[in-house]
Amino acid sequence: MTCSCNVCGNALETPIYASAEDSSITTMNILVPGRTRVFLCGHCGHLQTAELQDAVDYYANVYAINLTSDDDDQLYQIVDGRPVYRADHQAQVLLSKLDLFDGCRILDYGCAKAPTLKKVAARAPQVRPFLFDVTDKYQAFWRKFPGVAGWACHQTDPAWAGTMDVVLSFYALEHIPALQDAVANIKALLKPGGIFYFIVPNVQRSPSDFVVADHVNHFTEASLHYLLGAQGFDHIEVDARAHDAAYVVTARLGPGASGKPVMPAPGAIARLDAAAREMSEYWSGVAGRIQAFERSQPAGATSAIYGAGFFGNFIAATLASMSHVACFVDRNAHLQGRQCLDREVVAPAALPADVGYLYVGLNPRISREAIRAIAEWHDRQLDIFYL
Repeated sequence: MTCSCNVCGNALETPIYASAEDSSITTMNILVPGRTRVFLCGHCGHLQTAELQDAVDYYANVYAINLTSDDDDQLYQIVDGRPVYRADHQAQVLLSKLDLFDGCRILDYGCAKAPTLKKVAARAPQVRPFLFDVTDKYQAFWRKFPGVAGWACHQTDPAWAGTMDVVLSFYALEHIPALQDAVANIKALLKPGGIFYFIVPNVQRSPSDFVVADHVNHFTEASLHYLLGAQGFDHIEVDARAHDAAYVVTARLGPGASGKPVMPAPGAIARLDAAAREMSEYWSGVAGRIQAFERSQPAGATSAIYGAGFFGNFIAATLASMSHVACFVDRNAHLQGRQCLDREVVAPAALPADVGYLYVGLNPRISREAIRAIAEWHDRQLDIFYL
């Protein structure tokens, strides 16, 4: 089955990765039918996953950022034993990169609860915030937004065309198959010289992004420059350091009506191909390793899964049985006390005494350090599996 690259339109024929099972897992930790198939575009360097079988229904009826809390509860990292949440970090980075002058019109495109812009507006009350999402599920949160915010659902307000100084997007573009149309819509909202500022996952630093089924776009620095240049943006900065496992991208809308794609540097496609094949080999073998660890446990043993996010749910979906799993463990206080796959999410200190086996569902780059940092487990005898 062939598809077309969302960035340049090039035909994509042979996947570089295909999942073994005829089901896939989404960012909502939901199993959906169909194999995950990932392609690499040899023209612009974009990595792309085949679209969900029923994407319209999924985004209309299934996909939703947590609707039960006013706060952004996504843990970014632990610093000196204290949790830092993602919206706080994103707001800090944004304020360090952009000059938000008095009266600056700033739109969060695909905003959900708009937690980052909410924090920015609280710290920079001189801005004029605007909110947009394709669903009306979040209006209750928008009504509590600091200051007077304009908003629109389903379609952006026609009166906004050409009036925005800044358009923001946080972890939205990876979900959008009609990517060129989305960026063209954002371009139409900006004033000449306006800034498009967005964050997307960095697949080479975030292994889960490679196989999550509802992320159709896995951006690379090459494909980001190609996409934005083709749409008429200049002064493009792709920052891979300011945010862990993500790209923070800043681009200015140039003076011309049209743009010119920025072609990948010599050798870039070959390097991306090698990296993508390495990720493919990793995910092709990880299910077997999980199941081998499960088989190694004696009858009657009790286990737990550390991490109630994508990695933890991927482990749970791969196990032959969940009967031996007592709970999920997570340091995110917002998740503790909730249920994940009918198991309670507990703090590390509350890990039941009879748990002897632990599956660690964290990014492999940080997993060992994260487990070593849990002081409450230093005297525990745990047999630990790392992805």
